[in-house]
Amino acid sequence: MARELVDLEELVREWVDDFPFDKAQKKEFDAVKPQDINWDHMNVTHSPSEYFDSSRAQKPKSHVLFTAHFTNDTDRQQVYALRTERRTNSTCVISLMKSYTIGASVEIKLTPPNPIIEANAGFHGELSMEKSVEETFEEELTWSVDNQITVPEGFITQADLVIKEDSFTGDFKSETKFDGKIHVAMRSRKDNSVINNITGRVQDIFTKDKGFKVDKTGCYFTTIGKCKCRFGVEQHVKLSQKRINVENGNED
Repeated sequence: MARELVDLEELVREWVDDFPFDKAQKKEFDAVKPQDINWDHMNVTHSPSEYFDSSRAQKPKSHVLFTAHFTNDTDRQQVYALRTERRTNSTCVISLMKSYTIGASVEIKLTPPNPIIEANAGFHGELSMEKSVEETFEEELTWSVDNQITVPEGFITQADLVIKEDSFTGDFKSETKFDGKIHVAMRSRKDNSVINNITGRVQDIFTKDKGFKVDKTGCYFTTIGKCKCRFGVEQHVKLSQKRINVENGNED
């Protein structure tokens, strides 16, 4: 699917171009710049994101974060303390295939997919896209271990801190509602002074032929995109033992 972007600034400029000024006035006006558009009286409401065509890994992948070895070359059982803390990142890559922009800025808020929230993977609340049509979000997770490791006499015990990571891939859509009014300052071509102000309802600017759904309460735009996430879901300590070969000074 080719990327489809609708620039709200450009829609405002098109509306200004069609505004019923007389010809003499139009000749006086300079081109509308981003700072001439006042969005303060336009309300923007984002509905919860809906995910579909989603898939998850059939089996979570295991990764060893930390390994410790405990050697007991005494003649009695020994108990060792295993304390460590490691960090990993949960990541979500969001790509917008159909979206609106305000000039060069993206102002989209998305709710993370349910598997991410349920896994307590570090993502809470909304994901705010502001920089580009593809962004990577990261949240740091901390994995802590405070265990006692019992090692029989004449053995080496290896302790591995293992985490399991799950993945989620899916498409999503999110509806944004616009209502209120937009004000535009019209400046003089000669000296850049403001010589007129015009105001329009969003329903008259963001119209059906521009890709919006319009009713008496406002305008609605549906953002469509793709989501790919990787996140830790579980940790455990894996223990393995082998005997020390005392005579040869080697391990069995």
